[in-house]
Parts: sequence; structure tokens; C-alpha cells
Amino acid sequence: MHRKPAVAVAGVAAAAVREKPQRFDLTVIGSGPGGYKAAITAAHLGARVALIEKALPGGTCLNQGCVPKKTLLYLASLIEDVNALNGCGILGEVKGDFTAAMVHKDRVIEGIRANFPVWLRRLGVRVIEGRARLAGRDQVEIELNGGGIETLATDKIIIATGAAPIEHPACPTDGTHRLASPDFMFNLRELPPTVLCIGGGAVGTELGYLLNQFGARVTLVEASDRLLNKPCIPERASEALERKLRRIGLDVRKGMGVTGTEVVDDRVRVRFDDGSDGEYHRVLVAIGRTPRTAGLGLEEVGIALDERGFIATGEYLETTVPGIYAVGDVKSGPMTANAALHDAKIAAINAVRGNTMKRNYYRVPIVIDSALEIAAVGLTEELAEEAGFEPEVARASFGASAKARGRLDTEGFVEVVHDDDTGQLLGGCIVGPEAGEQIHMLSAACHSERGLWFFTDMNYSHPSWCEELENAIDPYTSALARSDKELFQPGIFAFTPSCK
Repeated sequence: MHRKPAVAVAGVAAAAVREKPQRFDLTVIGSGPGGYKAAITAAHLGARVALIEKALPGGTCLNQGCVPKKTLLYLASLIEDVNALNGCGILGEVKGDFTAAMVHKDRVIEGIRANFPVWLRRLGVRVIEGRARLAGRDQVEIELNGGGIETLATDKIIIATGAAPIEHPACPTDGTHRLASPDFMFNLRELPPTVLCIGGGAVGTELGYLLNQFGARVTLVEASDRLLNKPCIPERASEALERKLRRIGLDVRKGMGVTGTEVVDDRVRVRFDDGSDGEYHRVLVAIGRTPRTAGLGLEEVGIALDERGFIATGEYLETTVPGIYAVGDVKSGPMTANAALHDAKIAAINAVRGNTMKRNYYRVPIVIDSALEIAAVGLTEELAEEAGFEPEVARASFGASAKARGRLDTEGFVEVVHDDDTGQLLGGCIVGPEAGEQIHMLSAACHSERGLWFFTDMNYSHPSWCEELENAIDPYTSALARSDKELFQPGIFAFTPSCK
């Protein structure tokens, strides 16, 4: 007679345990580059981590950004490279199959996406599919995709919800004729004969080049006076890209805006602010991104936004609420996957070990994959001058490179920025093939105690792209060695805290 009450009491106790929120050291909201890298970094530090994602694992980068774009742009560059060598040992012209390329892109993404949660779980990260909302400074409420509500108790929180494309007031996207970048990646399956790209930033110049190589006639309009109008990209690099885009057939129009659009008979009629008009099969809107902050419960817990709607953070990437951090596109700063990965390491270390790491976006390479690959890190000549240095720029053209000549791909160059008074390495830019890979060597030199002389210490393969870095700086290191200047060899980031 005493057994039944004992069973009932045990059942009540078990239910109480299940209803108590599971506790984590860190909860990350969003699984893009900033989110998954933060989760992994914290797990490596021994933290108990939960990662919440409401949509596709991997966020914008994996599903509609960096990875699919890089996959397609590789095909586009192959088409250009092979056709440039027609008659030099290769016979016949190569043409692209846009529909097959999009299918290939989907297979690549699906393979990575399928392994994504498995990879995280192996590292000890609990992956939860659902929509997260802050229920307090140390609680996250999740509306599970499979139904129901779950609440997590957590010591620290990292918000990594990313951003969405900005709508153009004169060209509202409809997913069919007027496209944002997600529409391009998810919905476009046949090559449009004519395309207008609104915006001359990374997305516009990259996807415009891609469409051109597959056979579309592309018009690119940019409201400012230059493409890639960012302080971290040297104007010389922007000008080189513009020349290349024009040479391969893109109609590039700077200082021009769009005042109206209308879909008529499966085409888009566009009015420009100079009084002209045009008609295109599709229009791609790529004028920037806006942070995703709605529905997170930020106001309720006291998290402030800045004047542009981004989550306000300090140098440790902590929000106005202690213990809650924000990384990537949802906060102010460079809106790139590389910057989000940088943020992730900073915020995760600070969340687990205390605020010791500070953000520094000059340390983060920026890469543009277009008709010319462009990569930069550290300070440009202009930024170095603003910072109080006496900048000197060492340059080498790929026109003198044996490897570039053999591939008939000589349009690029390298430039290395250093201080003329001391020789300190400050940064630089690489324009040309494999720039996104070569930039790691320039970045390593900026972090090295040898700085500019890092390039002279290296042993290079020949012919190679990277040996042009040494060729560029040779006259300057020789002149500095013969001078009576007091040299300062460490690169500009040699003594700044690392993210390790």
C-alpha cells in the first residue's frame, strides 16, 4: 500500500526536474559565421554552450552569401581564364551553363549544411532549432520549430542574428523580377538575358561579374563616384576593377541612382535620376544590409540600439547589458563574414574568461571576388596618414610576374604600406589572382615582430604570386638599411592582443 504513493512522488519529482530550465555557460542566438564560431570558441574553452537557429543552419554566409557566391564565382573565373588561353594550347571557347551551375551550388551547400549540426554536436554544443527571445538577462525563451516552448538559463548570451538586405524605395523586391541577393541564390534558375545591378559594392560587382561570364548583358549603377566605396579599399584597386569590368563588357554607370521601377510583360522598366530609362529582364538590388533585431526582446532587457538600428556595443563587444554580447552584422562594423569571425572569437573569449579582448577591424582581411580579386588588410595609405604616420607605398605589378605572364593574367598588383620614418609595416592590398589567399601572408607580416622584413626572411617557390610581395619591398628595405634612420621592425599588430 505504500508503493503507489512512492511512485507518484517520484513521478512528480521527475516532472519538476524536466520543467527546470537547462543551464548553460553561454547561449548563442544565430548560427552564421559569428554564431557558430562563437559557440566553437567557447566550447574549446570548456564552456557549456547552446546554439539556437530559427532557419537554415549556417546563416546567410552558408546559404545565400559567401559559400554559394564563391562556388559560382570560381566557375565564372574558370570560364574567363580558359577562354583567355584559347589558341595558347587550348582550342575552342568555353561557355557557361547557368542552370547547371546553380544546381551544383545547391549540392555544395546541402552537403555542408547536412554536416553542420553534426559537427557542432561533436564539439559538445547543443544545437536547438527555434526562434529565440531574451526572457531576461540570464534567460532565453525558444519557440521550437517542432512545436512547444523551451527556456534556457544561461550565464552569458551572444546575439549573432545577422542582417537582411535593405529595400530600395524605388525598387521594392518581389522575389521574381526585382531581386535581393537571397532571391538570386534561392529563386533564380535561368540566366536572364539582361540584368541591372543597383549598387557597386561587393555584392553588385561580384554578382554582376558572375552574370556577365555566363552570358548576360549587365548594367551596374552606383550612386557614389566610385565602386567599392569603402575606406579600407584603396581607390587604385577600385579603379582597376572598374577598368576590368568595362573591358569585359559591363556597362558601369557611377554617380547615378534609380527613381522608379515598373514590371511590364516580364521585364522591369527603370527610370534613372539623370532622366534616362531602361528595360531589363531582372533587377538585382544590392545597396547594403540592415540588422535583424526584431522579436529578440532587446528593449525588455535594456539593450540599446544606435542611431542606425544596430545593437550598440563597446570595444569588448558587450552590449549595454552586462553579460550580453553582439557579433557580426547585427552590430555596427564591417558587414563581412571575416569581421563576424573576428567578433566571434573576441566575444566568446570575453564571455567565458572576462573582458580582456578588444575588437580591431584593421586586423581583419577584406576580400572582394569579382572580375579582379581584391584583398586588403591593415591601413591604406590614406588611413595611415590620418593616423599620424608618414606612409610610403611599395608596389609591384603582376605584369612582371613570370607566373602571371604564363597564365596571361597580368592585370593585378600588390601594394605594401609602411612608415617612411621607421619602416614599420602598416598594411597593404593585393589585386589579382588568389588575392584572398595571398592576403594571409601580408596579414601574418603585420602581426610579425619582423614586419616589413618578414618578406625578406621568407623562402618562396618560383614562380609564385607571393614572391611579388618581396619584389615590391626590396628597394625600400635596402634603402632603409643604408639610411641612418632608427628602424622599428615589428608590424603594426605585432604587440596587440591575439584572439587565441
